[in-house]
Amino acid sequence: MTLVIATATQTEMKAVLLGFNRRGRIGCKLPGMGGCCETPVNNHHCLLAITGVGPVNAALSIGRILGECKGISGVLNLGVAGSFDLEQAPLGSIVAADLEVWPEYGLRTADGVDPEGIKFPVWEYSGVDGRYSVWDRIELDSEKGFRMLNLSSPKDLLTGTSMTVSGVTGTEERAHMLMERYKPLTENMEGFSLALACLQAGIPFLELRTVSNLVGSRKPEHWKLDDALQALGRHARELFV
Repeated sequence: MTLVIATATQTEMKAVLLGFNRRGRIGCKLPGMGGCCETPVNNHHCLLAITGVGPVNAALSIGRILGECKGISGVLNLGVAGSFDLEQAPLGSIVAADLEVWPEYGLRTADGVDPEGIKFPVWEYSGVDGRYSVWDRIELDSEKGFRMLNLSSPKDLLTGTSMTVSGVTGTEERAHMLMERYKPLTENMEGFSLALACLQAGIPFLELRTVSNLVGSRKPEHWKLDDALQALGRHARELFV
């Protein structure tokens, strides 16, 4: 069985691999955007995948991988994210998503986006208690994900709602609006697509991101990308111990 380790960019994948072995590569040449390569990571057989940035790239990349590769056991999404609240999720901290929200799906009105306003769910599936519809959110169970993927939980792990957007929130006003409406802890650009693909495929999904910035702020003191990448590599190594 093969575990997909997915990042949006080569920069994030390099950080992960530096955390593994301090050399920036392991078992294969670093894939380009939209590419992947097989490699062992301790006792796991893994497929390193760089999806490209944004929900469309993520959906296309993971769809192609799941369609072409047999025996995928699950997807581990690693990367950086913005924090809506630096007191709850400080710069450099690591957060596991326990809910993925896509705030851009549905009927856009003066009062915001109504996810059920167009009457067509993103996905429908059968569960033990009946039929379920996915609109603008997917619930995740990180503890179950760690168990099913045979991974170790990193130290100081936080959990919270992760929000997937097509465009990074660039103003404090929009950040405040999103916080009021959805109560997210972090913002990313790929998680919902990957979570939906795993839900459709019936395989576990685990999303872990380190905080690189304060959502809505462009102030230099609210951006620590290099620190977040170093933390990403450190925590990625803890997963496979």
